[in-house]
Amino acid sequence: MVCGAGPARLILAHGEITGESMTDLPLAAEFPPASRDQWLARVEAVLKGAVFEERLVSHTADGIRIEPLYGQIAGPRAARAVVAPWSVHQRVDHPDPAKANDQALDDLSHGATGLTLVIRGTPAARGFGIDAKDMARVLDGVALHAISLRLEGDGTTALAGCVANQPIDPSRLDISFGLSDAGPVPALAAQGFTGPFIEADGRALHERGATEAQELGAVLAMATGYLRKASPAAVGATLAANQDMFATLAKFRAMRLLWARVLQASGLPQSPIRIHAETSFRMMARLDPHTNILRAGTAVFGAALGGADSIGVLPFSLAQGLPNGFARRVARNVQTVLSEESNLWRVADPASGAGYVEHLTTALCEKAWAIFQKAEGGEWPEPDPDRAEGLSVIGTGAYRLPAEYRAEVEARP
Repeated sequence: MVCGAGPARLILAHGEITGESMTDLPLAAEFPPASRDQWLARVEAVLKGAVFEERLVSHTADGIRIEPLYGQIAGPRAARAVVAPWSVHQRVDHPDPAKANDQALDDLSHGATGLTLVIRGTPAARGFGIDAKDMARVLDGVALHAISLRLEGDGTTALAGCVANQPIDPSRLDISFGLSDAGPVPALAAQGFTGPFIEADGRALHERGATEAQELGAVLAMATGYLRKASPAAVGATLAANQDMFATLAKFRAMRLLWARVLQASGLPQSPIRIHAETSFRMMARLDPHTNILRAGTAVFGAALGGADSIGVLPFSLAQGLPNGFARRVARNVQTVLSEESNLWRVADPASGAGYVEHLTTALCEKAWAIFQKAEGGEWPEPDPDRAEGLSVIGTGAYRLPAEYRAEVEARP
């Protein structure tokens, strides 16, 4: 798979992607073949004079045309390197180090397989977070070699020092340091860490109202800039996952294909990028916040099927304050149900060949590649601030509760 360097388009080694079916369904062999023209004739009869384009064709925020019906489409694979369960991440963000440690141990004993250490002062902390100097206390009793770790904020020195004081081989650890520059990478590599060290993060742009293509193009530009200073294995990506399941699914697939194109254009061997998903803060309602559980479930579904390597669910009450134990438990269970009961991880790139998803993935690649090229020239995407206000949410604008439930938080910001 390659993306064209001019006006971008995805092509396969054997030719362009088409909308034709890859196979003939044997179950339909007893029925006469139906053409699109025949289908359109039936549709026009049902519409009774209404305009097809107005009633059945829609467009995404990126202007991507969405048809009402798609056939099977052959597309490039966008699977993760290893078919295994994604890492179920939980935020560790309590300002009290002892309580943060309790959070971490409780999460890991009840389904979580990874921790995201949120340092105080970083935007992701939402007014809370741990102090880097308390790193050893926060991780007391945590089996670092058995879990995945992510760092949000300036805690690299503290985390590396914490590992150095334990009888652990850093090369055995699964740690993403979340750096925004390559400066500390040589020292971390010398200590034995394997990365990823630097993170191309699209969440801030997403919160400002970026479309899927804008977020992808910006993340690709950041990742490519890091690639000029570090190896592909040192670079990771973080994307927001929202309630639009198919857009999220296609966005994560597109990220893999775009990264593969960058490596190809750079003359580097293929190395799958490590992609972390976090459920969108932009989509979260402050009123009737329990509805956020549904949005988070849909977002995880899309990110998991799109091939995220790790996923973090923001607890449903985060927009109200520091989530309590119940909200954290629900955030864990949203993922564990989809992973362990629904077994979403067992199929590599399950959307491959699905016409709608392949079309959306290809279109996102094309638009994101054009945005990436402009960003490389210094023209950064400008999100629509109106989109940052989120959607009109059921339960807040319509069908609002007569009285709000007690907030599931430990503290207000």
